[in-house]
Amino acid sequence: MLVALLGGSSRPDAVQIAALRPLSALMLIPALYVISRERIADVKTPLILLVLLLILMAVQLIPLPPALWQSLPGREPITGMAEAIGSAPVWRPISMVPTRTINALASLVVPVSALLLAATMGLRRTTLLLAVAGLGIADALLALLQALSSWNESLYFYAVTNKGSEVGLFANQNHSAVFGALALLVIGHLLSDVRSRNWVRWQRVALFGGFMLVLLSSLIGGSRAGILATGMAVVVSAAMFWISLDWRKQGDGDLPEIFGITLRPSVVFGFGALLVIAIVASFAFFDRIPAIRTLTDAGNFDDLRWRLLPSLQQMIATHWAFGAGFGSFEEVYHIYEPSELLAPIYVNQAHNDWAQLIIEGGLLAVALVGLAAFWFIRCLLRIGGTTRQRLAALMFWGAVPAMVLFASLVDYPLRTPLFQFAVTVLVVAFCREVLVERPEYDGDAE
Repeated sequence: MLVALLGGSSRPDAVQIAALRPLSALMLIPALYVISRERIADVKTPLILLVLLLILMAVQLIPLPPALWQSLPGREPITGMAEAIGSAPVWRPISMVPTRTINALASLVVPVSALLLAATMGLRRTTLLLAVAGLGIADALLALLQALSSWNESLYFYAVTNKGSEVGLFANQNHSAVFGALALLVIGHLLSDVRSRNWVRWQRVALFGGFMLVLLSSLIGGSRAGILATGMAVVVSAAMFWISLDWRKQGDGDLPEIFGITLRPSVVFGFGALLVIAIVASFAFFDRIPAIRTLTDAGNFDDLRWRLLPSLQQMIATHWAFGAGFGSFEEVYHIYEPSELLAPIYVNQAHNDWAQLIIEGGLLAVALVGLAAFWFIRCLLRIGGTTRQRLAALMFWGAVPAMVLFASLVDYPLRTPLFQFAVTVLVVAFCREVLVERPEYDGDAE
């Protein structure tokens, strides 16, 4: 609830972070009180990677001797200005904007708190997935209220936001849309998982209702990345349903009936698929999906993503080795900004987190991502795909990072605390999935 209400903006000057970070730090108290090697054993690797990221940011803040600092690539403009004003050489850190790197370092309190709380409290995989699903449904509900109220300003949480758009709990419409698509994937996984078949009927109905609510919110939004991610989430959810159905166990038994129709899993799947297709088709027929129109009608600011590429390539070529400092992109970009891109709006992020990671973190940041990818692929191989349920789980856990990484190519969702929280919770759930006992994947065993 804390991160949902205060963590929807990626801006370093959002007033909400003045409360979010100290309160998140307080959440570390119960985690550290009960922490033990056994409690964090399953999340050891993600925790180590987070600590390494923290260390890398801290290293970027260590002052270096003037001669060593001046030898770093891309420092010539600052050195030239210092010489022009007659400033004596001073010790400076790797980060070209130390205050922004300190802010980035402080922002890690949210994912660290989320990881340690989820691990030390022993929260189950299903509980963690339901938390993300609940956040997605709350985000979609608020986005729909914003649209139905003609975008009433009182429903927007942040001073700098996409007013007049369905942003939900976020300040950015694209982040809300991609978060909704991620929630669709999670809900689809929960509904198709054989381990959730012992839930009472109202729980499954409520989750399906949440799925339709998030889908409706995505359809009325104007985010192009969001509508593409939503399409991916719907297709993957349908595939997980189809794969997880055991066609050999379709007997009537004690299955419920409606109007004389036995609600076999295949019938429920068919009804749900037809309902989703009918809703999407009706919205498309009446031209009520703004994101589809914007796919072929990009505005000036959206075109800027492509016009930025030459500048990003130049910045990568300069800072790929040591980085310019985490969080420093906005200020460092001014050095490389071409005159033809000067406009009343300004570029606060690269809108390509892959490129920005290299620019800010350099080679060591890329190495951390490589280590994370190696660990993740090894864990996926442990899940395997020898049964229907394992194959469906493999599809889900492969789709989650694919969706986040796709969104990061054109935006920066992982720079918002709420998105960081959700992804961290999913990482813990993934660790629980990998370590779950093998028989749990077979048949209806729990």
